[in-house]
Amino acid sequence: MNIKVNCSAGSLRLMGLALDTTLLQLKLRLTKETGLPPDQQTLLAGFPPKPIVGDNDALITSVGITSGSAILLKEGVALPSSSSSTAKFQRKVIAGDNSCLFNAIGFCLGKGATGNGETMRQVVVEAIVRNPALYNATFLGRPVDEYCAWILDSKSWGGEIELSILSMHFRIEMLVFDVISMSRLCYGEDQGFTQRLFLLYDGIHYDAITEVDARGKDKTLFAINDFAKVESASVLAVEAHQTHQYTDVGGFTIQCMVCRRAFKGQMEASVHAQETGHYEFGEVTSRQ
Repeated sequence: MNIKVNCSAGSLRLMGLALDTTLLQLKLRLTKETGLPPDQQTLLAGFPPKPIVGDNDALITSVGITSGSAILLKEGVALPSSSSSTAKFQRKVIAGDNSCLFNAIGFCLGKGATGNGETMRQVVVEAIVRNPALYNATFLGRPVDEYCAWILDSKSWGGEIELSILSMHFRIEMLVFDVISMSRLCYGEDQGFTQRLFLLYDGIHYDAITEVDARGKDKTLFAINDFAKVESASVLAVEAHQTHQYTDVGGFTIQCMVCRRAFKGQMEASVHAQETGHYEFGEVTSRQ
């Protein structure tokens, strides 16, 4: 479908929209084009223009938008959908104790937001030891015994390897929204799992994403075929990106705690680790 959007900045033409585009997906596309967050968009259509009202997961065709339609985009608080008063996605802030990934996953699995690090680190090590053909030194980036000792250390951060292992262990698809790149990183995809959880990653820290209903009850696991929830959860990443709620790991200075050399960004530090076997790093917050 092709539609025309009139706004304060002029006219936009959105080409090639799929027939199953939802209202939220349309708003996210408009956010990309105009920088206006979904919750500040009021959409109108017809003559005289009347507000377009519908749930975020409603198809745009179900609210009267068809190919060739012209809609008006105004800045202002969007009209609530019929479901917005009962449930909304929120960021569940996890403590920054070096086990944020494990605790974010634990929260989503109903295990609480603390104290998950030791158990999940052990799960990771056991998976690595069971499958030496896959989890070899080349894959891990260091000797297997060193990696296992490193991830068992409570000061070490989990990352992609741990996500892939824990996804398979718990049989849950884990979808990570990267606030910096605005990409979606999916672990456990196409494995036949029936549920997924959402995490938010800001460059150095993982938080959980939860849908909170009117009673304050959290929902953290969602049906694998409920793609409307994916789009609704992604709004948090869009908002965090626009308000710069992230750390650019390519920009800060990292110091090797073994030889005290300083490096600009994560990439330089990774090269140093591969060349020297030094894996203890810390962020330099200020330099004279």
